[in-house]
Amino acid sequence: MRLPSSKNPWLTSPTHTALVPINTTHVLSTTISGPLRTPTSPLLIFFTGAGAPSAVYTLLQRHLSPHIRCLFYDRAGYDHSTLPPQITQILCHDTARDLRILLRETGLEGPYLLAAHSFGGIAARTFLQTCSEGEVGGMLLFDTASELMLALFNHIPPRELEAVGKYVNLAALTHLKQEAGFSDAEWRYAIEATGRSSRALALEDTHASAHALALSRQIDNVAFGARPLTVVQCNIAGDYQVLYDEGVRLGGGTEEERGVAKKFIEGARVFHGQLARAQCGLSGGC
Repeated sequence: MRLPSSKNPWLTSPTHTALVPINTTHVLSTTISGPLRTPTSPLLIFFTGAGAPSAVYTLLQRHLSPHIRCLFYDRAGYDHSTLPPQITQILCHDTARDLRILLRETGLEGPYLLAAHSFGGIAARTFLQTCSEGEVGGMLLFDTASELMLALFNHIPPRELEAVGKYVNLAALTHLKQEAGFSDAEWRYAIEATGRSSRALALEDTHASAHALALSRQIDNVAFGARPLTVVQCNIAGDYQVLYDEGVRLGGGTEEERGVAKKFIEGARVFHGQLARAQCGLSGGC
């Protein structure tokens, strides 16, 4: 039974964290923070990347919360969110359904702003298909995967690049902990949470979800209308190059694996921008 609005901590508490029941099958770990909403102010919903629990984005939530009400949650099986019994595959239409139930159970109504990173873009755009007109006011796609990207590449990054970088500690090499500003405790927890999410990552069929999204022809139909859309492109090819160069220095990968990895990086450098710009076709307001 839903609480009255005046007693609902999702609506009245500056911050609140809980396990939200999804029907009777599983729970989703959910956190809300930021200024309390007016009837017209939006709720930002963040969609994490594949294999990345919300703990990885702790600092992002901290930076956003002074400015906007934010909902960060873990998909089924991520960190302390549980999996439905006997599940063998997770598709984005499952996660969209779960999020819809979560919003109903918490009493969190629109308007929403959707923000996504990496594979979270596929999840966010699948959720968009469940929304009524006017329920979503804007969307931010931050270096997100697209249906075309996942149709072009069987695995991102390819297994060959993973083999080359097998002995590379990329986080240490790029000083990620220090650059991002994690405390020791936050960094430790993010690593542990990522480990707890490994089974869900194995069950998530990213390519099948992307294919299902492609069949909806969102870009062809300008599905977001004229609403504000921001597409941010990062230097992913540069990140892969750092991994490759250090992997080669450490002797990782066969010559054949290095050749495949190098070709992938070259392709990412050439086509990544085109793939990102294609997503701008979702809206006339991009």
